[in-house]
Amino acid sequence: MKLELKPYEHAEAIEKGKLFTFELAIDTYPEKPLRTIRVWLPEDYDGVKRFPVIYMHDGQQLFRGLDDAPKQDVDRAVSSLAPLGISAIVVGIDNAENRGTELTPPGPRAPEGSVVNGIPIPIIPGESTTPLYAEFIVKTLKPLIDENFLTLPDAEHTCVGGISAGGSTSYYMLLHYPEVFSRAIVCSPGFPMFTLEGLLADLDAYDFSKLKGHRIAFYNGDESIDGTSLDHVLAVYRKFKEKGFDKRRVMYILDTRQSHCDAAWGKYMPELIRFILAEDNAEPE
Repeated sequence: MKLELKPYEHAEAIEKGKLFTFELAIDTYPEKPLRTIRVWLPEDYDGVKRFPVIYMHDGQQLFRGLDDAPKQDVDRAVSSLAPLGISAIVVGIDNAENRGTELTPPGPRAPEGSVVNGIPIPIIPGESTTPLYAEFIVKTLKPLIDENFLTLPDAEHTCVGGISAGGSTSYYMLLHYPEVFSRAIVCSPGFPMFTLEGLLADLDAYDFSKLKGHRIAFYNGDESIDGTSLDHVLAVYRKFKEKGFDKRRVMYILDTRQSHCDAAWGKYMPELIRFILAEDNAEPE
């Protein structure tokens, strides 16, 4: 199917490359709602070369608009890596009104009223729709992107990334679709929504032979709500190390000065993308 692409309405805010949008029905949901999809093509997209693809959640927070409000600046992050020979297509999926339900995977939920580092953990109502959302990306969106753009469609060159609840979903998709995604960026994830014991037990039961050559990059701050996920992320990171992931396959960036905000995630986005895409991706000493 040929996509009907529209130029980004704030194209002047995009310093390099080109950003397009299109509407697509999420066909795995019963109501099949339309959702805005954003596709950023790097400056060196020349109609000949093929590129890795990074699929990211919360598409409306990835790229700047006319107001220059803080965003994750993923396009600028990728462009900054050009001197290292790193480039990629970025596909952003705008979030739903019921973002928490869509981006909080099923799992061993923390009890209602849980408090971590003095901050109450919100309870997500209803059943998680993350499996249906992930299935849409894998079975509908990715084939369309591969059909309409010059991608490297294999798992080695297909990445998924997100922040907060989107970080949890990226983690879920790496584990549940390792044959599709071999790279993940997990920033300030909503891990406190789940019991830490349950998260670690799930990893102990997981077949890590499915993740041969896969990479995962974690980031966390320690101010405001980011302080609730710090211990969970550190424990999951250590479990990956225990399961055989060395510094070329897993990294963890911690900045205790940063809070739960786009400015913090944007600051570290170049390093996170470099780690998952670079051939020499050893974690800096």
